[in-house]
Amino acid sequence: MADDLVIEEGDLEVLRDRTRDLSSRLQSVTVATAGDYISSAVGGSPLAGQGRSAGETIDEAVIALTRDLDDFSQSVNDSINAYNATESKAAVSFQHTDHGGPAMTMDDLLRMREEQ
Repeated sequence: MADDLVIEEGDLEVLRDRTRDLSSRLQSVTVATAGDYISSAVGGSPLAGQGRSAGETIDEAVIALTRDLDDFSQSVNDSINAYNATESKAAVSFQHTDHGGPAMTMDDLLRMREEQ
């Protein structure tokens, strides 16, 4: 059986930020543009056209990957927000719990313990 996943405070924010950063870095990569320089150097060779086509295919894959990374980053952000909202609701409900009487002191708790 697999171990439980343990997420420490701040882990999701790091995951979101690094995923978003990676996506923005990949967006600046264009293999086809770099391939144009090679194509112009080799002239009208059939290999130049094949290189350009391969570059465009790689670029399309990179664009799809950046879109997926952006979606994943947004999903992680949505999870962070949902977790924070749930945590806030739980904290508020515990702060306003009606216990039907005045707040108990440490002396009250000790007296109750002695009575048992």
